[in-house]
Amino acid sequence: MTSLLDPRIKQALRKKPSERTEEELNIIYYYLHGMDILSHLREHQLRIMTSTARYKRYDGNQVLFCSDTIARCWYILLSGSVLMKDSMFLPPC
Repeated sequence: MTSLLDPRIKQALRKKPSERTEEELNIIYYYLHGMDILSHLREHQLRIMTSTARYKRYDGNQVLFCSDTIARCWYILLSGSVLMKDSMFLPPC
């Protein structure tokens, strides 16, 4: 599956958060705000996420976390699929 993610967003998310420009932070902010699941958040909440978000790519069949593990971050699926306890999750089109 090919990702339709704007290359500017990937580029901004790949930078260390402390090295991002104001423009890059805004690019990330508006991308996250456009996601249905995050659109209800207040601006300051989303800005906090924007300042720490990062892009990571994983190979297929890689375990990202286990059900008995305490979560240390969120994952937003941009492409591909996730299998959890016999359920399949796909990113929205």
